[in-house]
Amino acid sequence: MTEREQFLFDLQGFLVMRDFLSTAEVSALNAAVDANFDKKGEDGNSVAGGNLDGDFKRGMFNGMLTWDKPHCLPFRHLLAHPKIIPYLNTMMGRGWKMDHSPFILTSTIGAEGLRLHGSTARKFDGSQYYTYNNGQMRCGMVVFQYQLTDVNAGDGGFCAIPGSHKANYSSTQGIKEWTEDQEIVHQPICKAGDLVIFNEATTHGTLPWKGKGERRSVLYRYSPKYLHFAGGSYKTEQPEWVSELTEAQQAVLEPPYIYNRPLIEDDGETVVRPRRE
Repeated sequence: MTEREQFLFDLQGFLVMRDFLSTAEVSALNAAVDANFDKKGEDGNSVAGGNLDGDFKRGMFNGMLTWDKPHCLPFRHLLAHPKIIPYLNTMMGRGWKMDHSPFILTSTIGAEGLRLHGSTARKFDGSQYYTYNNGQMRCGMVVFQYQLTDVNAGDGGFCAIPGSHKANYSSTQGIKEWTEDQEIVHQPICKAGDLVIFNEATTHGTLPWKGKGERRSVLYRYSPKYLHFAGGSYKTEQPEWVSELTEAQQAVLEPPYIYNRPLIEDDGETVVRPRRE
């Protein structure tokens, strides 16, 4: 991470990376979604309320890593995309892993939002946190959200309260439901191919979708090597199809542990270091 990027992430609790994916990568991901559009469901776990209500729920895709080839391949590539490795090594130290199974959120005009949430710093949460000591930042779970379509001003979608990852007090119900103090909530403007990285401790959510086009956001969540936030996939063992992946991609899907773990260097090389490291 550059000094500018570290400053902005430390200040805001999130970071917007412009043109992170190439045009070819975005096209391959969108083509895979189009070819599997019949697999789209709805986000049944979302909670809106207040000004975040909509006419219907957000759409959701799961299981992209096991879609028929070639459609799974661009999503597998994102597991350990060469450009994300230095960011995760800076945020978590060497040794990090996939947490939740990746998913895609979609919205068309009228789709509801998601109540703002995040652990903040009012009490220590061992799986969702932000600290800075001895010249190093360290994070609990972080989310890498790739935008596959444009998000213009006022469209809605991902939003966050800048700096809330270091807040010492709880937000009010009105803030969580976007019925008061709306001006403190920031909705980043993004183009297809941009990446939003945010700390799960940052108060964040989703604004109702008002854009003319479709929202398509791909979310990959990573945790430090020693913990797992969500149950289910990748908690205790690797999937059966792991042999089809690169060494770096396999390392990302390792369950949580520390000793003799495969670590991914900034250049993408995977090494195993003694347990003291």
